[in-house]
Amino acid sequence: MTTASVIHPLPVTGAVPRESATTLCRAFVLSILFSIIFLPEFARDGTSATGLSVYVKVAAGFRFVDLAILLAAFCYLAGHGCLRYKVLPFPRALIWPGVSFLACIAIAAYYGGTRGGTNVFFDWRGLALGIALYFAWSYWLQTTGDVAAAARVFAIYLGLRIALLYVLFAAGYRDNLLGVEIPLYDGPTLSCIVFAALLAWSYRESAVNFLEKSGWCCLALAAYVMVFLCFRRTYWGELAVGTFILLLLQRRHRIRNLILIAGLGAVAACAMGTSFSRRMQSIVVTNDETEYSADNADHLYDLMDAWYEIRQSPVMGIGLGTSYSTWHIRNWKTESVMVHNAPLHVWLKYGIGGLLCYLWFHIALLRWLYRKAKAPRARNHAFVSAAFAYLTAQFVLTLGFAPWPYSELQLTTLMSFILAAVIAADAESPRRLRL
Repeated sequence: MTTASVIHPLPVTGAVPRESATTLCRAFVLSILFSIIFLPEFARDGTSATGLSVYVKVAAGFRFVDLAILLAAFCYLAGHGCLRYKVLPFPRALIWPGVSFLACIAIAAYYGGTRGGTNVFFDWRGLALGIALYFAWSYWLQTTGDVAAAARVFAIYLGLRIALLYVLFAAGYRDNLLGVEIPLYDGPTLSCIVFAALLAWSYRESAVNFLEKSGWCCLALAAYVMVFLCFRRTYWGELAVGTFILLLLQRRHRIRNLILIAGLGAVAACAMGTSFSRRMQSIVVTNDETEYSADNADHLYDLMDAWYEIRQSPVMGIGLGTSYSTWHIRNWKTESVMVHNAPLHVWLKYGIGGLLCYLWFHIALLRWLYRKAKAPRARNHAFVSAAFAYLTAQFVLTLGFAPWPYSELQLTTLMSFILAAVIAADAESPRRLRL
């Protein structure tokens, strides 16, 4: 072979810029999707009059945000179809529980419609949109590296949003709860901040250098204190349960971490003064004598009214799109469509079959997440641990006085992201669903 016959390959150019462009594009799209979490879907009184244009109905009862998400899901499904393997990852353990509960939704919608129900889509609209968003998350989260990058984007985005909340609070833009000025009232947004706190706490343990550890510590501090300052007992509970689970999952420095958590609580208690201790006392649901527990009786009576309706129709419930008369909370509202307790709400709306499938799905989900979090060499272990802690805490709180989360787009946006990221983190052996 002569020298002249040797073919020198052309240098590959453009690979780094192309990779950088993909990273920036992913960060931009993820930030847009994360922003949905910070758009209050319902007004504080429970109505849909939030004043945000994205929630205005534009066609056939669909809102602008509904149509945008469904269009995006169609585009991402088409993109998945153009990929070489044409598959979508999903864990085997969750397929049948999920499909069974969707079947119960269809049955409840038909049953509610035959009983004069209107807008049977309202109660599970957030769930449907969350499923649609799962296709978008899965398109951008396909490898363990994608998950690590998405976690950083989420942390930066949440850090900026939390910082803005502190700035607005200092400037005098505040909500009011039981006479106490708070930075934020919106529940789904606070729940997202709870997840940010747990995520930062989990990643803090695995940080590889001082700068990275400092960044995660700052986010954890800001998120923990923000949740405390917002005075919402449900999210105090989510944060407490989630943190306790993370402490159990961590194999070292448990005492030191417990001291750090206590220090964060002390900072928040000092900032809130006596209102913090009085609000803590109001967690006892039978205590109605303090200025910070005026709604305890209504929460208990809300459950009693729902239980009365369930006893009248324990098998099928009342169906979707229907309301029921209240007796114990008539001074609050004469009719209700939602119970502030997830199992009772599901039983009331979807029947006993819906309740069993709902519990089946969540037990399967948490069991699957626990196995991933306990795996000795799990990819993106910090993210998986935070996901397990958050979703477990959320499920535990809904067994008390929190409504089921699948009617709120903000929460299903977050949960679909978490699920897609955990599945991508376990990309080595997923169950593949063919499109």
